[in-house]
Amino acid sequence: MNVDLRTFYFNRDFSEGSAASREALTQALRVDYVGQATDNLNLGASLFANLKLTDDGDAHLTGLLDSDDGNSYAKLGQIYADYSFNDSISIRVGRWVIGTVLLSDSDSRATPSSTQAIQLTNQFEKGQVYALYTDRASSKTDTSFTKYTDANGDDYGIVIVGGDLALENGLTLAAAYGDADGYKQQAFLNAGFQVNENVALSLTHYNGEGEGTNAAFDSNLTNLAASYQFDNLKLSAAYQTISGDTGYDFTWGGDDDNVLQTSHSVQIMDFNRQDEDSWQLRADYAVSSVKGLSLMARHTWGDYTDSGNTVDEAETNVDVVYQLQSGSLQGLNLHMRLSNVNADAYDDINEVRLIANYSF
Repeated sequence: MNVDLRTFYFNRDFSEGSAASREALTQALRVDYVGQATDNLNLGASLFANLKLTDDGDAHLTGLLDSDDGNSYAKLGQIYADYSFNDSISIRVGRWVIGTVLLSDSDSRATPSSTQAIQLTNQFEKGQVYALYTDRASSKTDTSFTKYTDANGDDYGIVIVGGDLALENGLTLAAAYGDADGYKQQAFLNAGFQVNENVALSLTHYNGEGEGTNAAFDSNLTNLAASYQFDNLKLSAAYQTISGDTGYDFTWGGDDDNVLQTSHSVQIMDFNRQDEDSWQLRADYAVSSVKGLSLMARHTWGDYTDSGNTVDEAETNVDVVYQLQSGSLQGLNLHMRLSNVNADAYDDINEVRLIANYSF
C-alpha cells in the first residue's frame, strides 16, 4: 500500500478583460493498494480524494475541485485485475490511470483522471505491443465514469493498438492507431535518436480524421525537438506545425483528460490551432550546489491566421522543484510552476501553481 499527499495552490489571474481570477487551495489524498491473489493474478485499487481548504468562489474553474459546484470530492479512482499468461503476455481489466501515447490520463492537478478499459500487452526484451478498448472515462474531478457519447447522443467505444521499440544504436520508435467508432481516428508516430551522450533528437507526428458528427475534423500535427546536455544544464529547441482543415483536437470526445505528447503541450496551452506554427526554447538545470534542486525555463511562441489576420500567442514557464534529501520529511517534493500567457485572441494570463507532494 502506498499513501500520497498532495497540497495544491492554484491562482490564475486574467490581466485584461472581464474574466475573474480563479484561486483555490486543496489537500489531496491518494491511497494505492496492490495485492497478489495468485501467482498469476494481482488486484489493485486506489482511493482519490480532494478536500477544499480555501477558494474565491470560482473554484469549479480551477480544475482542482468538482467542476459543477466547486466542492470537495472522493472516488474509487482505480480498481483493476492483472493476469499474467506467462512472463511476457498479460491482460488488465478495470479502471486505472492509463499512460499510452494516444490515451494518457492527466495528473496535472490534485488527482488524475482515469479510464475504464481492457488492455492486452506483450512485452519483449526491447519493447512492447499492446491493444486496449475503452468505452468510458472519469475526468480529474468527476466521481463517476461516463460513456463516450457523440452529439447525437450515441455511445461509442475506442480501440487503440500500439507499440514501442528501443534499438541498441540509440534509436527509439513508437507508433499507435486509435479508432473511436463513428467519431474519430488518430494515428501517432515518434522516432527518437540519442546521437551521443550529449545530443538527442525527436520527431513526433499525429494524424486525425473525424467521422459522423465530428466529420469536420481533419488535421495533422508535426513536432521536431532537439536537445544538448552540458553536465547539469540541458538546452532544448523545438518546432511544431499544424496542417489540415482544423486545429488538432487530441481528445476522444468524452470525459477523459487526455494529454498531448509533444514538447509544445505546456502548462496552459498546446499551440494546436489550425495552421499554427510555433517554436520553443527551453533550459533545464540541476543545481549542483543544492542537491535535489532543479530549475526549468521555457518560452513557446506561435502564430496562425484567422480571417486573413495573423494572430500571435506565447507562453513563458518557470519551474522550480526541490526534493528534500534527508531528515524526517525526506522525500517531500516541493514544486512551483509559474506561467505567463500573452495572446492576441484572448486575455493575457498570469498563473501560479504551488504543489507539495509527500509519499509514505
